[in-house]
Amino acid sequence: MLEISGCSIKETDRTAGSTKESTAPSITQTEAAKESSTAEAITTEEAITTATENESARLDGYIGLLGLTKEELVKNLGEEPEKIDEGGLEFKKAGIRIWFDQTNYKTVEQIFVMNPDFDIHGVKLGEKIDKFKEVLKDPVSDRNGDAHFKYNDIYLSINYDTNTQVTYGLYLLKNDF
Repeated sequence: MLEISGCSIKETDRTAGSTKESTAPSITQTEAAKESSTAEAITTEEAITTATENESARLDGYIGLLGLTKEELVKNLGEEPEKIDEGGLEFKKAGIRIWFDQTNYKTVEQIFVMNPDFDIHGVKLGEKIDKFKEVLKDPVSDRNGDAHFKYNDIYLSINYDTNTQVTYGLYLLKNDF
């Protein structure tokens, strides 16, 4: 049998004539708030870590598409693409457009990311190019609103307005040009 009294609970064992009582430890409001804020901090930290891992996984997933054939793309992305200009393909659900290599048009050479929520290390399109320079360091080239950054084994081409410095386009490139 349980008896609730204030912030503690008394349990009385009524089996076989026993009258043993035990009191569950009580916790003050301050201690509860401290425990709650610690749990919130851990949860927030885990959410940030998970978000960063998801961003990294998404970028790695896009990078993994470079060099694939059309058939491999369709299989990996699970959707039929629509043809676009210059021999490219658009995968609407994936939020990307791709173009093949210029030599034999068989493997993916460029990926244009259309997802407005996509970010690189916390920086999204629509922010100024300086934010990307902070996280990606110095570009290998920066001409006429097109900054190219070396990123592992590929290049990221980030387009921006030269007057406002606001970014608006992101390409993943197998080879720099």
